[in-house]
Amino acid sequence: MAVQSRVLPEWPEWMSEETAARYMDTSQNTLNYWRAHGKGPAFKRIGQRMVRYQKAELDAFMRAQG
Repeated sequence: MAVQSRVLPEWPEWMSEETAARYMDTSQNTLNYWRAHGKGPAFKRIGQRMVRYQKAELDAFMRAQG
């Protein structure tokens, strides 16, 4: 029986809210809540509607949560 290796996807340096939620294994609603309440990972707002998360900031946030 052959063992299948699991290839993890390469994640972009800057992620959309949808991609960041998948990366963190959480929902977009959770990211929205954190952002609205000044919690969660650092983000960059581009214009009025576009939000991007940097991979390094997501990693740092997750490490800080234990």
